[in-house]
Amino acid sequence: MFRMLSLLARLRRELIVGNTNDGLASARTRGRSGGGRPKRTPYQAKLAHQLYDAFSAV
Repeated sequence: MFRMLSLLARLRRELIVGNTNDGLASARTRGRSGGGRPKRTPYQAKLAHQLYDAFSAV
């Protein structure tokens, strides 16, 4: 019984992944990209990396 349920769950996951990839491909052809806007500016990202490197050496 558990084997049958895991098979159905795997099939459902494959369908969801396939539909998601198809939707993203369709959006790319229309000139849109997936995902949200970046939360940080390039300056903030660079500063975060510098701080991380400075404190990870301690």
